Amino acid sequence: RILIAEVPTVAISRVTVYQNTGVVHDENLAHRLGLVPIKFEPDLLEWKPSDADFTDQDSVMFTLQAKCEHGSDKISVYSKDLCWKPLSEEQAKALKDNPPRPVEDDILLAKLAPGQEIECECYCEKGIGKEHAKWSPVCTATYRLLPDIRFQKDIVGDDAKALKKCCPMGVFDIEDVAGVGERAVVAHPRKCTTCRECLESFPAEEKGLQLGKRKNYYLFSIESVGQIPATDLFERALQKLKDKILTAKTVLAHRREEMKRPPEQDEDEDM
Repeated sequence: RILIAEVPTVAISRVTVYQNTGVVHDENLAHRLGLVPIKFEPDLLEWKPSDADFTDQDSVMFTLQAKCEHGSDKISVYSKDLCWKPLSEEQAKALKDNPPRPVEDDILLAKLAPGQEIECECYCEKGIGKEHAKWSPVCTATYRLLPDIRFQKDIVGDDAKALKKCCPMGVFDIEDVAGVGERAVVAHPRKCTTCRECLESFPAEEKGLQLGKRKNYYLFSIESVGQIPATDLFERALQKLKDKILTAKTVLAHRREEMKRPPEQDEDEDM
């Protein structure tokens, strides 16, 4: 949940349209622009107050200008047509070596026929996925327990071949062991989805095959949208989780102190 909703990124939050004679309505164009992932370090920006205007401290700006001339073929407007425009000289100097840019250049925004044009300004700010999905840094973020596959006894010969064949994920393999022959082994435990096909299509209990999950081993799958590498996202999510735990411990400690205090007695107004 933290990866999806609470790790900040930078995204387009306001679009000022000066000219749009294409078939894509202004509000639809603004929505498409907002969903373009922006490659920019969010820690370089401050949080913008909701009632404040955009400044060089809390935002970056892109301009979009595209025109299809009369007599030419239709043109496509892509994310690569977004051009960063510094909001101040200080911002231009600070970001000149690594300027903000779209994660991908080939995201289709609109198509223009001859005589049509688009001109707009796009302001980006820092936000989190809890507020809007465009700030979510991941496509998917899931975890599962590592499968725990054990053999109580060797599974050899035709049984080993049958076990390997019945698994649709290719978890099992066969190795030649001196004095034993062909023996089944767990070659790819991470591929196991615990579909239980090996328990239903193979006499697992009789042959000594056990399938479970390790309770202290998690497999995280993180697919980044592209603004921040997946490894960095995981570390930032862990830090956010630590901060939440620290806050919870502080609140609980404060509550305990309050409970230990003797109740205040009301003064007798008559006295």
